[in-house]
Amino acid sequence: MSILTHRIYDEVELVARHIRVLKAVAENQPIGITRLSRMLEMPPHEIRNSLSTLEQAGLIRATKRGAMLQDGTREKVLQIANELKALREMVEIVRKEALNIVV
Repeated sequence: MSILTHRIYDEVELVARHIRVLKAVAENQPIGITRLSRMLEMPPHEIRNSLSTLEQAGLIRATKRGAMLQDGTREKVLQIANELKALREMVEIVRKEALNIVV
């Protein structure tokens, strides 16, 4: 992986992890860290980090029984999907510019 693209790759992997955790919460709510960790085969500290990020984004809320989706999550996820599409388009433009250098 190039030094120019490594950070982007890492960030996309992190977003993918958060989305996996959000999907698992949506399908199994309420659900706790231990169960998510076993289900997704991810370390508890990664689950905890993702849950924290998802909570800060207003997508989930913590309850005594475990994580649950927040009201309005559907609309927020649609917005995230649109933002990811825009990023994909931006990356494609940059890819084509890079190819123009060598072609």
